[in-house]
Amino acid sequence: MANRSGHQGRGIFWLAVLVVHLSFPALAEEAALPPGVVEIGAPQPLEISGVAAVPGGYAVVGDGTHDHGRVWPDGARWIIEPQVRGPESVDVGFAPGGGELWLVLGEDHGTLGDSRGGAYVFEDEYREICGRGLEGLAVRWGGGAWDVAVLWEGGFFEPDRPGCGPPGEFAKPRVALLEWVGGKGTDGPYRSFTLDVPLPGDGQRFRAPDLVWDDNRLLVLLAATDAADRNFDHTWLQRFDLAGAPVGAPAKLDEIWGAYWDGKNWEGLDWTLDGASLVMGFDAARGRRVLTVFPVPIP
Repeated sequence: MANRSGHQGRGIFWLAVLVVHLSFPALAEEAALPPGVVEIGAPQPLEISGVAAVPGGYAVVGDGTHDHGRVWPDGARWIIEPQVRGPESVDVGFAPGGGELWLVLGEDHGTLGDSRGGAYVFEDEYREICGRGLEGLAVRWGGGAWDVAVLWEGGFFEPDRPGCGPPGEFAKPRVALLEWVGGKGTDGPYRSFTLDVPLPGDGQRFRAPDLVWDDNRLLVLLAATDAADRNFDHTWLQRFDLAGAPVGAPAKLDEIWGAYWDGKNWEGLDWTLDGASLVMGFDAARGRRVLTVFPVPIP
């Protein structure tokens, strides 16, 4: 992924087709774009759960794309190898001298895999529980190995799942920090902590769909739902330190963007290649899908 503390260009590792330019297809009419916001249209229908900036576009994975993803906007297909079940997030790290690593996070079996064959299966606390599981992934070069942050989303549990309790039970998001070697994975134990997410009000609770490295902090996408998981009333960006404490005030996108935000289920998050802006996508089974590129809304 792009990292504000030192960005370099990347190649594309898992591409079956080379993407060489950006284009901006015409999009359906909807709310006016907020100042500084740019949209990138989808080359084909695809739910968006993870996004990573790559040269020529953005690599995207979504629910149901078990063996491949796409690079927007041109639609080049990239193969997820080794395969993970239920891919929820993708990120690309780069090292000095041009080395790069693609990673994909799979929710179904709690698996993290890289493009060189490395893999790791998480312990039970990071497996899917009552509809809540692994969602976010961020990687950066740490000087000798890769620093990887993995996010268990938290939020209200889904009471209709087998063995789950009554409506209203919830958990805070959790982060695992790993030292990762490309093609091998990790040997040592990971460090785990809970994010002290705020309470947005209205009887809602935050889940955390994705995150990015922000120097030596984490910038986390927070999305609030009610206990029935039907209404999306708040979408915030909040920095956290590496112990899970919030840093500074959040950017409340539902207030900043107004009608453009429009209760969408925002999920994927990454830096642009130059590290100057952010890109997000929203998860939708049907209809209009775009990636949204926008300036960082908090200092």
